[in-house]
Amino acid sequence: MRLAAGIGREFRAVLEAFANALPGGVGYLARRRFYLRHLKALGADSIIGGHLLVHGAEHIEVGDRFSCWRHCTLAACDDGAIVIGDRVSFNANVYLNACRGGRIEIGDDVMVGPNAVMRTSDHVTAAVDVPMRSQGHTPATIAIGSDVWIAANVTVVGGTRIGNGAVVAAGAVVTADVPPHAIVGGVPARVIKMRTDVLKA
Repeated sequence: MRLAAGIGREFRAVLEAFANALPGGVGYLARRRFYLRHLKALGADSIIGGHLLVHGAEHIEVGDRFSCWRHCTLAACDDGAIVIGDRVSFNANVYLNACRGGRIEIGDDVMVGPNAVMRTSDHVTAAVDVPMRSQGHTPATIAIGSDVWIAANVTVVGGTRIGNGAVVAAGAVVTADVPPHAIVGGVPARVIKMRTDVLKA
């Protein structure tokens, strides 16, 4: 039984690597067909760039018209979960990690710039006489509303919410909740202005 399961996993990994390496329209078609079978859900008209890395595919739900560029990562292993809404786009090298009981929820019409990182679980660091790598993880949730723009090189940590219509400036580190329609930036990210104020000006 274990041998058969292991062979099945290896065969699937070979198929995934082959689909991810194919160029052009053939590659897009192959990846769509592969991930339709292996993700928990994949909506219509999705475009998946090459070299997508997926862990815990059975815990990942993706809505309609999803697009991601090359070298993105979606990880929801060890009882994690990722739920992505409709019309969400990822640029290159976007990294989502909701492993070890974490959860990432992304609303509709969200844009994520290149090299953005969202990780829900933190290492436990309480004991100074035990290596941190041996102290386990604390799971959390990242919740991103709809109509959000997360620019390049942003980091979003677990336990945070980004409200509807918010903008997170390039290079920001989100360590606390972002209000709806806020423009935030910096390390840690702080409110720069409100989009509603800009519209009134």
